[in-house]
Amino acid sequence: MRTRRGMTLVELVVAAGLLSILLVALLALMDDFLALWEKSEARRAAVEESSGVVELLAVDLAGLEPGPRGDLLAEWAFFDTDGDGVNETAWPRLRLVRHATPREIALAQAARAEKLPGEGLFEVVWAVLPARAQASDPDLRSEGVLWRGERLVGDPDGLSFFDAGYLSSRGYPTPGTTQDVSRGVLWLGLSFASQTSNLRDGWTLGSDLGDVWPCWDGWMLGRANTDAHVWNEFGEGLVRPADRPLLPRRVRIELELERERDLRRRTRLSKLVEPGDGVLTLDDGSRVPSERGRHVRVDAEWMEVLSVSGSQLSVRRGARGTRPMLHKSGALVHHGEAVVRELPIALQQEDWGL
Repeated sequence: MRTRRGMTLVELVVAAGLLSILLVALLALMDDFLALWEKSEARRAAVEESSGVVELLAVDLAGLEPGPRGDLLAEWAFFDTDGDGVNETAWPRLRLVRHATPREIALAQAARAEKLPGEGLFEVVWAVLPARAQASDPDLRSEGVLWRGERLVGDPDGLSFFDAGYLSSRGYPTPGTTQDVSRGVLWLGLSFASQTSNLRDGWTLGSDLGDVWPCWDGWMLGRANTDAHVWNEFGEGLVRPADRPLLPRRVRIELELERERDLRRRTRLSKLVEPGDGVLTLDDGSRVPSERGRHVRVDAEWMEVLSVSGSQLSVRRGARGTRPMLHKSGALVHHGEAVVRELPIALQQEDWGL
């Protein structure tokens, strides 16, 4: 009879070792999968939130009033977020007059004893303001809050959004006239194409007739503060309007949000960065976007990503109208998911299709 025999001790040890290796590999694979899933979910949620905000802004712009009662003023305002007495952070501010639907007018008139004349127009203001004025935590200084307000044209209660006294000396709208739309705003970019802008090669900011403008003044009254930033200079080469406001042909909206929970997934600088440096050394290079052309923000400076190699991030300094600055070791590297929307502007009332 054949003698039955079991596994030897050596065979058991080898089998247990192979099983351990297999389990470790499986757990590592699951960990990578869960990390990728969490990252994808965070990106999807950020894109959905940004898309909703951009759509709301696009609706306001799509209904611009082209008649004599219309207006459009887009400018850049600067704020001091670190308390050093220097306004280093730029945010856009947009004021416009748009067509109002009968339902919107009825809702605005509902609480009034005396109905306002049927102008059929709304004044709308959009403004990005610092989330925390002079925040003590440097990680929070890059965060902005997007506000929106609307009022009927001709409303005797309160100032017009275009009134010189509507904004405070610090650039804040009159309290109670706006509502919080979205927090965690890293960037809101507005570009305006005139009748002469050439968009075949993309949206190139500049002052030439073929370029697009980062600001707009519908009546070319010089209402934007040109001393604050060169982006507030507008109108060179354009024809001054007579009885109707000058409106752009197309508008490009670009929005980037960074939620509070996203801050836990961001990396920091591991070395001091001088204004002339083109390479950043990071704690973790896998926590920044690697696609060329994406943007990151450190303190108040935007930088365009060129490449990522290990913990080294190559960038183009001073992007998005900012200037190269000194950044201390440990500074947080912010970035968000950009949502871009381009829309044409109806320049004639017949184009509304009402």
